Amino acid sequence: MKKLAVLIVVTLMAFSYQVEAQNCNQGDKLARDTWAEWGPWKPNLSLNPWKNKVQRIKNVWNAIASNGSATIGPRYLELDGGNETGTIMGQTKRTFVTPPSFYNKVEVTINKYDGKAKTGVVICVMGRDGVSSQRVSYEFPNDRNGKVKKFTLNNVKGKIIMIAMKNKSVGNKFKYRVNAKKK
Repeated sequence: MKKLAVLIVVTLMAFSYQVEAQNCNQGDKLARDTWAEWGPWKPNLSLNPWKNKVQRIKNVWNAIASNGSATIGPRYLELDGGNETGTIMGQTKRTFVTPPSFYNKVEVTINKYDGKAKTGVVICVMGRDGVSSQRVSYEFPNDRNGKVKKFTLNNVKGKIIMIAMKNKSVGNKFKYRVNAKKK
């Protein structure tokens, strides 16, 4: 009887969970903190300060959680810095934030290589003025087929790029690889 009651409660909670819409504010706080720490974007400034900061954050967190699915909050994504991989479990989200871009055109690649989850993707940019604008909205379908999507972002020089992914399935996972490169 107890098992049945627990099963009913869990089922009701799973179906009553409201899926929030994808939007630009998922990486907003980290982007604002980045602007506050580094000040105005300057074209003649090198990427070294951002790369050093990202490396320090990665080293500390990797020692704690191995940069796995236990990561809380947005993650940094380096431009031309290789792939970030992971798994988004049911009804959770993952957000990546880049340092300000030194390039006018950036290509973001998201590779769904495993999992069956229907997953929404929103890509936004934020300038130094703190104004975010949504550039891309896409939804990976609920199927097992691997899929690679490339999104080209124009006019992003001096802007922070935020990539927010939300798993919209209750019991399915979304395994991904994401990177951002100069186009």
